[in-house]
Amino acid sequence: MPVNLQFVDETVERVGREPDAVLPILQAVQDHYGYLPEEALRRICERTRITPAALAGVSSFYDMFRHEPRGKHVIQVCRGTACHVNGADRVEEALRRYLKIPRGHDTDAGGQFTVEQVACLGCCTLAPVVRIDHTTFGHVAAEKADGIVRDFLSAREAGHPAPSTEELLRVDDHQPQIRVGLGSCCMAKGSDEIYHALRQTVEQAGAPVAVKRVGCVGMCHRTPM
Repeated sequence: MPVNLQFVDETVERVGREPDAVLPILQAVQDHYGYLPEEALRRICERTRITPAALAGVSSFYDMFRHEPRGKHVIQVCRGTACHVNGADRVEEALRRYLKIPRGHDTDAGGQFTVEQVACLGCCTLAPVVRIDHTTFGHVAAEKADGIVRDFLSAREAGHPAPSTEELLRVDDHQPQIRVGLGSCCMAKGSDEIYHALRQTVEQAGAPVAVKRVGCVGMCHRTPM
């Protein structure tokens, strides 16, 4: 599908045409398209004094820039110390093998999943950890890595709620509360599903109880809480 280059023209007009504008132009293009389309790079060269060599040098030096579209869903494999020593590399290899992503690429042929490494997902007690979009999976074994992809897709097809981002209900100081930990470790062990189930149950029962989400409770080994 052809890329609409109007944004590139508008960005050049706004940022400038001199060589020192290369980084902000590339950042704007990446933010807009999600990657750096070849057509957009050619247009930048046509409209500015930035050379193709300069574009290639900057866009290949910084790993934040992509030259291929991301998949519809992003799989993040934690490569922090705890995950690394617990086999994160094997988990990543298993995911890439299951999705048939060839070496040198990070996205499957159908454009459904992109697999990328991240420094830390903050769930060290559940290592190795994988996050698909906003859903976190802990204690992922390489031999069962394909299962989390299938579980993720099944949950979407079933219409299960996405991880909670809505604001909490306002509660007064004297109203009973049920507090559900929604820190990263709790989320990885299913606390989001518990949170939604509790809210639904309280609503159906008409109980005068507020279901409140809270951050890390400092007891990651006892999750979910």
